[in-house]
Amino acid sequence: MDKKIRTIFGFVALNLVIACGSSSGEGNDKSYLPSSSGKYGEVLIVVDTFYENHQSGKVLNTIFSEPMVGLPQDEGHFRASTVPTKGFKSILKRSRNILKLSIGRGKKTAINIEEDIWARDQLMIQITAASDTDAARVLSKNIQTIRGYYNETELERLQKQFRGKPQKDIVDSIADNYNVEFVVPPGFVQMAKNKNGFWLKKEKSIGQHQIMQGVAVFVRPYYSDSVFSHESMIAKRNEFTRELIQGTRDSSYMAVYQEYHAVTKEVNLNGVYALEYRGLWNMVNDFMGGPFLHYTLVDEKNNRVVELDAFVFAPKFNKREYLRELEAILKTVKFN
Repeated sequence: MDKKIRTIFGFVALNLVIACGSSSGEGNDKSYLPSSSGKYGEVLIVVDTFYENHQSGKVLNTIFSEPMVGLPQDEGHFRASTVPTKGFKSILKRSRNILKLSIGRGKKTAINIEEDIWARDQLMIQITAASDTDAARVLSKNIQTIRGYYNETELERLQKQFRGKPQKDIVDSIADNYNVEFVVPPGFVQMAKNKNGFWLKKEKSIGQHQIMQGVAVFVRPYYSDSVFSHESMIAKRNEFTRELIQGTRDSSYMAVYQEYHAVTKEVNLNGVYALEYRGLWNMVNDFMGGPFLHYTLVDEKNNRVVELDAFVFAPKFNKREYLRELEAILKTVKFN
């Protein structure tokens, strides 16, 4: 079984057969396959229309369309589209993310995870069950797992893309000054910095509308596990942004939006325990705001707390994929 399944997610395996596979071609050479198609954050669901409108279909809708936490407007975890089994052919088989639901009397309940079946960089999760009820039960037990597997695969694809063209001068400067390494893809410029941290910015415009992505890292001494408290994160983030991330108006600066309680989750970040926060920021004394993603972790060898932060400003657009790009960057972090 693929190591990622065992160690990162671990499907609910009671009474299930879980299998992992890849293309049936000889060897590991997939160069003969076409590239997968579709945009980041898209999933194609292959399911017969009858089941799409019953229990299993409702759970599928929950998996992909339930609003993500930490975004200012409702956006599902993925943009899902459906196609009946008979219509799943030709170009659709090249989709980057596929969930195939097969239901029929006598079928064993199973989850099969396969990569690069009809295209390179393709992920397919295939679920079989004897009935709509069984399928709904399996899907319900694995909502977070299925989401997580597609998300981690998308992050890996992004990281592979980013590592192809890193900004070595910025990467080296960060490593030399802060003993932190992570991949910085093209387009980011280094903004303000001090002895404790820095932030990077990437800007572009679509039409007349501005889009900004920011990445920040700041460090502080480690004293106790109180660094993982919600209050500590807010106080230290606001302290850093007040000094270094300021707006165009006088006395304006970025701060955690207090009326939205950031949602936390424990995560394993490249082998290091971290606390993840997803919340909203606003610009004090100005009219800007958006979502942020934050990780608090302890660098034990250097006895310090490292705060990784990413934020998006895109008032006229959906923000999920912009934030996912930043998540991919933060999750490349390493300590010297």
